[in-house]
Amino acid sequence: MRVVGHAVAALTAAAALPVAAGALLLQPRWRIGLDERLGRSPEVATGAVWIHAASVGEILAARRLVDALRARGHSVFTTTATLDGRDVMRRARPDVPCHLAPIDHPWCVESTLRRLAPAALVIVETELWPVRIAAAERRGVPVLLVSARLSDRSFPRYRRLRRLAGPTLRRIRRVGARTELDRDRFVSLGVPADRIEITGDLKLEPVEQAAPLSPDLSEVLGTRPLVVAGSTHPGEEEQVLDALSAAKGAQESALVIAPRHVQRAIEVERLVRSRGRSVRRRTTSQPRPLAAGEVLILDTVGELAAVYARATAAFVGGTLVPVGGHNVLEPASAGCPVLHGPYIANIRHAVELLEACDAARIVKGVADLASALSEILGDPEAAAKRGERAIAMLREHRGCTDRTAELVDAVLSENAAN
Repeated sequence: MRVVGHAVAALTAAAALPVAAGALLLQPRWRIGLDERLGRSPEVATGAVWIHAASVGEILAARRLVDALRARGHSVFTTTATLDGRDVMRRARPDVPCHLAPIDHPWCVESTLRRLAPAALVIVETELWPVRIAAAERRGVPVLLVSARLSDRSFPRYRRLRRLAGPTLRRIRRVGARTELDRDRFVSLGVPADRIEITGDLKLEPVEQAAPLSPDLSEVLGTRPLVVAGSTHPGEEEQVLDALSAAKGAQESALVIAPRHVQRAIEVERLVRSRGRSVRRRTTSQPRPLAAGEVLILDTVGELAAVYARATAAFVGGTLVPVGGHNVLEPASAGCPVLHGPYIANIRHAVELLEACDAARIVKGVADLASALSEILGDPEAAAKRGERAIAMLREHRGCTDRTAELVDAVLSENAAN
């Protein structure tokens, strides 16, 4: 870094130090992996492709690209912004290094780039950290954005901050956009059109084989009709519980609630008990089948996709409260009919595809959700057909991973030739 860069980095570090120290005292969990966030991640082979994804959903999508690039002979390492994402990737691909991404501060980023010397930085979706991207460009490391999206919520923000975001976007060597709309939005923000290809959404790539349920979890879920509320936020669990109580034909069903943040498990458990329902947590549950009306709190990471495969109906959270929605494709790829609320800014493309084949339905509150659950639980054959249509739709999107891997290959070849 130049002298001015060092001075700015030192000033920002000094200014942030008291805040960071206080945060670490108040939140001991933030101390986990701190060395990685400071740019001192364990050594990996230099010259590997660096794939970065924000959290659990993105890193699970990225693992398909990891597999495709390794099959083409490339060495790969991965980073993620969250402990949950890191843990999921380490379990899914234990032979692929996965660490927490460095803080977007010059010292942390430069330390990572200097030690690991990646062949390319591949960013999944829209993790546009300006220091990281600028530092990679300075070192001749090409930056790619893949499965790239600008949501209804984020696009207006980037447009308002176009002068600030423009330099970062122009440093990106290639963009593999999900859709034509995403491509047009990137162009409007200043990314040259000839740098953008439509490669598709990695999350839409069909899963070849559903993750199996562990034997003990399979025993707990049993064989009765199962409603799964996945990735829920405060304000949604109450509505799911009320809707299930009001739904016709739900008396023999059981409910699984998977809060988006597993730290909320005790809070959700208290809520369920206050509604007079029997409740268990996955991590403390005895291996006996759920009884009619009983609730299981899924307070683990990485098991939700397998649970969806056993579900009769799935509600996907972050949609009845203004969050923007979470992964509706996990239950769809398991052949489960999907219910979601009106807040879908982050998942609009996936929802539109599912609704077009009648595999997903919007619910705007307790009454709607109760009606939808009554319909699904009352006619399981029709619900199964909706799930089959979802699987068929996803098969039509096969090939995104290969197109994305080809884009990465092309950039690596261009960079090697220059």
